[in-house]
Amino acid sequence: MNLYNFIKILYGILVSTFAFVISSIILNSIGGVNPSFYVYLITVVFMFLFYYMINNTNKYKLIIAIHNLLYFIILYGIFGKSGNLSLQMIVIIQELLLLSADGISITRDFYRNRLKSLVIGLLIGMFFTLFESKQVTTFLYPFYILFFLTGILLLRASRAFQYKLASSRRVKSYIFILVLSLVLFNPYIYSLAIGTLGILYQKIQWIIVKILYAFSLLLMYPMKVIQLLFQNKNMSDASVKMTDIPYEDQKLIQSDNTFILSVIKILFFIGIVIIILYMFKLILNRRKFKHKSKEQLFGIERESLDDSFKKKDNSIKNNWTGRKGKILEMFYDIQKETYRKNIFKKSMTANQLLNISKPYIDGDEEFKYIVDCYNEAKFSTHEVSDEMIDETRGKYKTLKNKIKEIKKI
Repeated sequence: MNLYNFIKILYGILVSTFAFVISSIILNSIGGVNPSFYVYLITVVFMFLFYYMINNTNKYKLIIAIHNLLYFIILYGIFGKSGNLSLQMIVIIQELLLLSADGISITRDFYRNRLKSLVIGLLIGMFFTLFESKQVTTFLYPFYILFFLTGILLLRASRAFQYKLASSRRVKSYIFILVLSLVLFNPYIYSLAIGTLGILYQKIQWIIVKILYAFSLLLMYPMKVIQLLFQNKNMSDASVKMTDIPYEDQKLIQSDNTFILSVIKILFFIGIVIIILYMFKLILNRRKFKHKSKEQLFGIERESLDDSFKKKDNSIKNNWTGRKGKILEMFYDIQKETYRKNIFKKSMTANQLLNISKPYIDGDEEFKYIVDCYNEAKFSTHEVSDEMIDETRGKYKTLKNKIKEIKKI
């Protein structure tokens, strides 16, 4: 299965789950109709039927009529007359959402906006859960989880498709996650898993209690040490004389204890300073890219050209010095040109920009060379030679002329 068809199926499962959940909430709170997992399975199957009919004819009115009629007949044959008409709400919502996405280009922005709308719809629908039974609310829990997992998969898959990052391994992993989610969040398997976890928790509860008790004992000593550090070490003469130990011996003991506590306090604060310095060193090291090859660093940093446009070009270019700065400046100009043509998008890496530009630019040798030089200049410790700058400048001029010839998308 290619990624395009898989995205269509993901979207179909997403809207089918939404239609089932929102309809179940409304129908149970208003009409007392209990949701059924078999109805959900039938709805998902009818999603595939809808796609099949769309691919074979453009007569939408006929498709909707046949789709609704078949759904009604199937439910009537399985569940009988009771509540059958009200369940048509599920397939109607499904049809509306599927039709609204028919013919739309697959982009992450479209599915992200659609997912936001569906989430808002679910939040509004949750108001009706105040009027439905607790049993129905519990029954719908796994469908909520399935909805959000499918939405996340849809966003990742659409991004991979839009930026041409798809691979057979990626598609197989998405399919595996989807099938696993459909199996695990079956309400019956979900309930069985929750019950099994509850039994296991009761069996191992005493182990958890023992571990927590041992952990609390380990914390007691350092807590007492910290408490002693901040106690008043100057005991009054009256409190000292209340013991049976001679007064002079008590003064010596008090002096020794004061010295020991002072040493502990100094060591304690030295330890805190060392930890802070070590954390600061870790933060600094994370900002460096030492001993990293160009291949390891491709695509690490994602940039938004919108954020760059908020600053003045001069302030940006002043930070680009030396040979590497010249490479960065040329690539930045390419970004601006492709952005004006609506090719460059937010949070797109250099390699993604190269892939998405291939349909619009004749011959991508110049672009690929510039992207490779940009990645090497920005993310590696390699020195940039004068020959590389001269060759990049020549390819940059050729590429810029090609981009200017592109009509705005």
